[in-house]
Amino acid sequence: MRLVKSVPPLAAALVVAMLGMGCGGGGAYPKHDALGSGESLTQAGALNARNLAELQLHHSRAVVSPQPWAAYWWPYVGSGIANGWRDPDNLAPADKYDRAYRGAHEPLADWERARHGPGLANVASWWGHCNGWAAAALMVSEPRLPKFINGVSFGVRDQKALLAESWMEFSGDFIGTRVDEEKDLSSAAFWDVVPAQFHLVLTNIVGKQNHGLILDRHTGHEIWNQPLVAYDIAPITRDDYLGSHPSYPDIYRVNVTARIWWANDAIGPDEITPPFDMEKLHEEYFDHFFPGRLLRYELWLDAPAEFDAQGKLVRSGDILITRRNDVYVGGAWKNGINPALLAHTHPDYMWVPFSQQRSSGYKNPRIDDQWVRANIGEPAH
Repeated sequence: MRLVKSVPPLAAALVVAMLGMGCGGGGAYPKHDALGSGESLTQAGALNARNLAELQLHHSRAVVSPQPWAAYWWPYVGSGIANGWRDPDNLAPADKYDRAYRGAHEPLADWERARHGPGLANVASWWGHCNGWAAAALMVSEPRLPKFINGVSFGVRDQKALLAESWMEFSGDFIGTRVDEEKDLSSAAFWDVVPAQFHLVLTNIVGKQNHGLILDRHTGHEIWNQPLVAYDIAPITRDDYLGSHPSYPDIYRVNVTARIWWANDAIGPDEITPPFDMEKLHEEYFDHFFPGRLLRYELWLDAPAEFDAQGKLVRSGDILITRRNDVYVGGAWKNGINPALLAHTHPDYMWVPFSQQRSSGYKNPRIDDQWVRANIGEPAH
């Protein structure tokens, strides 16, 4: 293997795959925009800031703005957003939609209980609406107050639930390959997103472009989509520099430590998300609203790293990523080898949503996205 400076355009190094969204298994696959569409954030040129020292100087940490909001993931085993009772004082979000919607329509709640409910064949306990919520949490302002719509009271939980359903299918860019096999801890799909992809996406999309993204925080086969809230890459010092690769002397290696935080999908349905405070949560990874993770990895550079008298990184080569036998190569994850822990380390994949799509059968086809936008979903600013 030889990694050279003339690596492919970064857009080509971001694996764009059709991914079955979760926390819902099976079902239809979402549509996505082709790279180079003009809307894509991973088109050629959009992620070409690759110099490690420059990225450390300008984009070593960032907080997504507007801040994504935490919510509840409405699992299928609980009937999804039809979780509730037909008691008028305690209706499910889907039942409230059916009462408030003035146009002719088939009941949203009936489809939800049948297709997003516990009777679905082979339903897994982790299937739910986390992908729809994660996209909505980036694209739509958080509902924070109750609303009366056509005489029906919609609390925060009801509004968040309908947004999660409305965003279950979307257009977007996808980086990485989904792991499908439960015991897979060794395939290329498991070991991507590779460190170079991870580092460049964080620093370019979130840091440089101030655009939110979503990650599947579960490295293994389960899908737990969470909107990224913040990242912080630790200072790189002389102690982190490993020098040239023993087998490939034109590759220079450096250890990196990064912290990431995401919005939680397991809070109370009516809870409101507080402001994120990186300094308060810097060593906290089990916060109620903003869980996090510490990740260690090795990056590969096309030129040596240089440090000042205090050991601070001042100059470096560019981050390398290339493709070999249809597998992307760029660095190495260093988060241990314990199988019980590996499934909770680096992201399985990451994605950037653009806009809603009509249902292809995966999201509830009876929800009127225009009605939701008009009554509930105000774009995030």
